[in-house]
Amino acid sequence: MREIHETLTDEIPDLPAGPWPLLSEGIWGSVHDLGDGTVLKLIRRNGGLGTGESKHYRETAALTLLGSLKSTRFRLPRLLGSGRFENAYGFSGPPLAGWLRLEKLAGKPADEGGLYILKMDERERLGEEIGAAIAWFHEEGARLADGATKLGNPSIRSIDEALARISAPDQRDGLQRLKEMWEAEEGTRIVLHGDLNFSNTLTARGESPAFLDFAEAGVGLPEEDFRHFDNPGPLRDAIFRSYAAVSGHAIDMQRFHMGVAVNAACSLAIGSNSGHPREAMRRVSFLDEALRQAGIESRVRQ
Repeated sequence: MREIHETLTDEIPDLPAGPWPLLSEGIWGSVHDLGDGTVLKLIRRNGGLGTGESKHYRETAALTLLGSLKSTRFRLPRLLGSGRFENAYGFSGPPLAGWLRLEKLAGKPADEGGLYILKMDERERLGEEIGAAIAWFHEEGARLADGATKLGNPSIRSIDEALARISAPDQRDGLQRLKEMWEAEEGTRIVLHGDLNFSNTLTARGESPAFLDFAEAGVGLPEEDFRHFDNPGPLRDAIFRSYAAVSGHAIDMQRFHMGVAVNAACSLAIGSNSGHPREAMRRVSFLDEALRQAGIESRVRQ
């Protein structure tokens, strides 16, 4: 970090002196603790599916829109500043698309240390807290849906991005049919996080859950926000049960399976044929099974 500190301070106003400890790192960038109650998120130009520029735009727009929400039932980071880099290659390391300066929220990722070391009642309590927080986020953010339409729909966007990398005819056919199914779904659209998972959810004693990383935000149907919760078990059951109790609406399992199929398509597109051949086979099988559960059988097998 020291190597690019000087360059960043020229590009980003009012940065405190370093060092800036690394808090987290993913395929799209890194988050650094600035030591003054804020964090600096650096977004790379390249990573998984899509572009760093589009992810920077969506997260900035989503957090600006959601900044008007004042809730005690869930927490969101306040956006304090953002910008794009004029020269993406002006740094050591991968080229950067942009930056966001955010409020640092208390807590740690829900999956840090392993979810399954928790006792059964602890897992259920965690699931209930997360499910309730998602329900309140959906409800309170629903009035902002018109302002979020410019962000698009996360499922349709993800399918299109996956199709740009997937060439197998039967898989492409299945994804085109999945896209048509999503486009045909009726219902009230709400603001979606777009990438809810345990790593993007912070928990802290005495605090409501916090949601991070809005780079995939958009508008759509509530079930689209559950696509990463595909592992069955007491934790997922608690999330679904609590969400239904707070929102007053049970999760539509058909739509949920459609969302899982979108997630499977992204996993296959990102992983492609990399890694051990068994991993590639596992990703293909995951997509085939997810499409089947969504009601889409391969025409090759029919």
